[in-house]
Amino acid sequence: MNATAETVLRRVRGVLGSAGLERLDPGATRLVLGKVLFDGHGIPDWHHHATCQEQDPELFFADPSDAQRIQTAKRICAGCPVRSACLADVMAWEQPSSRYGVVGGLSAQERRQLHRATRESAKSGEAA
Repeated sequence: MNATAETVLRRVRGVLGSAGLERLDPGATRLVLGKVLFDGHGIPDWHHHATCQEQDPELFFADPSDAQRIQTAKRICAGCPVRSACLADVMAWEQPSSRYGVVGGLSAQERRQLHRATRESAKSGEAA
């Protein structure tokens, strides 16, 4: 198994647990991730235009204490033509308690804050 497949499996195990995942090969991993992340509709078109496609994925999943790598990833996202679609997509499916890495130009902490602010705004709108 190559390093990319191992990285993907490690992340999937971190989110979904390890029951049965150790038997997945890279093709099966792609299938599972496609079903989980994109509801079986395939990879969204915006994904093919993302600037991060040309970068090492590990850059976007740096240790939260590595401010330099996080800032580098955010600079790459800042120039991405599909940044808003990426952020909207991840905010739609990402579990608030499982946020990790830089996605859509925001760190995990910034996405938690955005989620909280969006939720509070929706609640105050309902109360009005």
